[in-house]
Amino acid sequence: MGLPSWGGVLFGSAFLAVGTFIILAGTKALPVNPSPAQAPGWVLTAAGTSFVFAGLMIWGATWTQISANRRRLKASERYSDEPALADYHWHPEGFQVSAWTGAAKAFSVAIGVAVFLSIFNWWAFWANGPWMVKAIVALFDCFGLALWWWAARQLGHALKFGHSRIDFTRFPYRVSEPVIIRWRPNDRISEVLRGTFTLRCVEEWTESRGRGKTRHTLLIQEEIWSAKWIIDKPRKVQVKDSIELRYDLPEDARATDLRADRPIFWELDVQLDLPGLDFRETYLVPIYGSKTSSSSTRRTLAPITLATKE
Repeated sequence: MGLPSWGGVLFGSAFLAVGTFIILAGTKALPVNPSPAQAPGWVLTAAGTSFVFAGLMIWGATWTQISANRRRLKASERYSDEPALADYHWHPEGFQVSAWTGAAKAFSVAIGVAVFLSIFNWWAFWANGPWMVKAIVALFDCFGLALWWWAARQLGHALKFGHSRIDFTRFPYRVSEPVIIRWRPNDRISEVLRGTFTLRCVEEWTESRGRGKTRHTLLIQEEIWSAKWIIDKPRKVQVKDSIELRYDLPEDARATDLRADRPIFWELDVQLDLPGLDFRETYLVPIYGSKTSSSSTRRTLAPITLATKE
């Protein structure tokens, strides 16, 4: 978040307080003089809802951060001999993601932006604002429509693909050993026209830029290393099979550390060109420092190997 937990709570509370006040004023539950705003109640209510929505998002991110810190503290005591289990709630069998999560987030963002833009649309068009205001608002409306298009695509992706996963051939992987991952095709994927499977190591941190009122925080993600397996021609796939991906890591490979001030993590990015909607998904991969092999679990699956590596 770029903020400590207490900072997130206070920052979100400020948005919630302002939003609640404006909603109460817009619904006339709180007697105020509306003459300075010269706006109908629904506009004030929409403005307040936007503030409340932003505050709840900040609170949600803060609670996620607090919960993660608590879990890591307990896990570090329980799994002191295995950094991977103390670092993240890994499932030793593999990593599964749901396209429905992305669809829900996309619609939440689209709805929030639509409510926020309704205020300025009233000002620009219903209240007959200046032509410059109309032009700017119309530009932002195009952005809002693009968000709805993105949300619709995310929904289509969820309806078509649902859940997807990768299987770990061992847990955890070690930076001193080859990484073999098996990606299982969804039951809706029967043919791949082209595809790229990218394993990358990423370092993440936040930076504050600007001064005074223009000061803002950015989340930076830098790719430290990556390698690709490529499907360069159409091929058939079956649900019962898995696509085996082998990556040889460099000697100076960094180990996963999600608890650090500048977290290091590994991810497998899958991008497939398919008939109809394309498939795009990212999976976390547990690659940690060297340790005795007694704590690692090996598994065997029937693979489909790829022909091209980049």
